[in-house]
Amino acid sequence: MFSMAAKYSHHVALTAPLAQYVASQVAKGDYASVSEVVRAGLRLLIEQDEDRARARAERGTLSVTPAVPDHERDS
Repeated sequence: MFSMAAKYSHHVALTAPLAQYVASQVAKGDYASVSEVVRAGLRLLIEQDEDRARARAERGTLSVTPAVPDHERDS
């Protein structure tokens, strides 16, 4: 997996269950850091939004524009 250094830093408040889930993903070794877990989740949200936009466009209700251009994704 290709990874770029973070360009922006933000504070994110999580509920206890979300914080526990994130910590478990890092502890299992699936991700190296909390930031990686959050980025993976955001990538999934972007894909989901784009899929919905594509579906609406196929119905003729909206044009498809990627939420984040491919060259800007941290994948």
